[in-house]
Amino acid sequence: MIRKWIEPVLLILLFGVAYFSPIQSATRPVFYGEFNNLDGSLYAVRIFDMLLSVALVMVVARTLIPKRLNIKSLLQVAGLFLGLLLLSSGLEWAWDQMTLRVFNLPTELGEVSDKMLLTTRKEILNLTILSGNVLVMVGGIFYGLMRERNQQMHRQERLELENLAAEVKYLRSQINPHFLFNTLNNIYAITQRHDDQEGSDALLRLSGLMRYMLYDSEGDLTGLQKEIDHLQNYMDLMLLKYSKDDPPKIELVIKGSPEAIQVAPLMLLPFVENAFKHGIDNQGKGWIHILLNTSTDKLSFSVENSRFPGRHASNDHKGIGLENVKRRLEHHYAERHKLSIDESEDEYGIKLEIQL
Repeated sequence: MIRKWIEPVLLILLFGVAYFSPIQSATRPVFYGEFNNLDGSLYAVRIFDMLLSVALVMVVARTLIPKRLNIKSLLQVAGLFLGLLLLSSGLEWAWDQMTLRVFNLPTELGEVSDKMLLTTRKEILNLTILSGNVLVMVGGIFYGLMRERNQQMHRQERLELENLAAEVKYLRSQINPHFLFNTLNNIYAITQRHDDQEGSDALLRLSGLMRYMLYDSEGDLTGLQKEIDHLQNYMDLMLLKYSKDDPPKIELVIKGSPEAIQVAPLMLLPFVENAFKHGIDNQGKGWIHILLNTSTDKLSFSVENSRFPGRHASNDHKGIGLENVKRRLEHHYAERHKLSIDESEDEYGIKLEIQL
């Protein structure tokens, strides 16, 4: 809560020094248009200008920095800039007019106050309002760019630390993969000798699953078709424990051409794992619908599953799957993805869209 107040306080101090130090250091009465420091009218308009400038900088820094550089976003920024400029200048002009009347100063063109030692032209003053606000808003844009860059650097550092922690956790739990593959080959040979085709097929799928997780997913990108094969292997293994006569209703639909698409590895599996964990009970009751739709520039992935109220995963099995994949999405597809979750008492669904 305290950090939220640091930014406006610092901006008030900065503009306070800029607006009031010339007044305090002047050796004769200082004038700002029709206003002067003899009766306090100058302080009235300066305080308002200071607060308006602080508000402008904060609003501009948060709303006029486009997320993407394209014609549509630039036109939106230009429209907002013009609207804010006119609104702020109108407010400042109205405040000036009200201050003139409150302090009983001349309001007509060409009139000169008996409290003023110098004369000014009102049309010049009105142009000064516009130009001054333009300068403040341009400064706000530069401040917003620096602020956004600083936030991106902090996000990047945080993501790198989180990825490092995840890698350390993974390494701690990792068994020597060569030992695992050799053991799987030995068990596979045993099942072949005993003519256990179902066991052999399961071991082959498990071997493919582990090979993909340990080796094929090491890079930043992998083929989407490999991700799909990985999902299929996982689903086939999960279905082994349920009756073949009455299996759960599992549906995987692929649309488009995934062969030419590259994606970050292991990005889709946590959603399917979560669907099996919460969408199928121990007796094999429940359903899961998975849809993957691809185009040249977009990937859409949705998972819907049944839900059993009152059934919760134990603390030992909750893991960090969904939270981890959210962080990885932010790392690999920042500002290029949208993840929505829709849940009710009986159903749970996610929809992920990625701009490729």
